[in-house]
Amino acid sequence: MAGAGTLVMSLWKVPDDETRELMEHLYKELAVAAPADALRSAQLHLLKKLRADGDTNPVLWGAFIASGEQ
Repeated sequence: MAGAGTLVMSLWKVPDDETRELMEHLYKELAVAAPADALRSAQLHLLKKLRADGDTNPVLWGAFIASGEQ
């Protein structure tokens, strides 16, 4: 019963700047959304920012998954 109900993890190494950006948005969203929904919102936020910079490489935003209680 103790411990984390949901884990957010990366399937591959992601650069620090993109990870920080995603995690900052994720933690803001966790206040109002379920973990999987918060992660999706964070990924879409990062994708939108990357798109504005001309880069949509999924290596930078698609590595993260939520596993566990949703």
